[in-house]
Amino acid sequence: MRTIHVDPANIPDREDLRGARWLVLPGANWATVRHLTMFAELDGALVAVDGRGQKLDLALDVQRRAVHLLLVDDVVEAARLQATTGITKVIAGHLGPVDDILW
Repeated sequence: MRTIHVDPANIPDREDLRGARWLVLPGANWATVRHLTMFAELDGALVAVDGRGQKLDLALDVQRRAVHLLLVDDVVEAARLQATTGITKVIAGHLGPVDDILW
């Protein structure tokens, strides 16, 4: 399974995303990398956002619809986001690498 972990200092172009199963975005840089969700969705890649340790504001963000997996710290926040954002799976408390829970 090909997974691309986005480095905000070296943002991949669309050609780099083709053929990936997962695109993992850092929550700390959501505002600057969220545009990649459009290309991932068009090319069939699933999107994960590692929001652990971050205060993410996804409430009004149209790109959140392309997110399939979101990692957060707080269980209550996870339940709220799961119920209100349309994100497929929101997980709280995972301490290991994101790759351990990708499907």
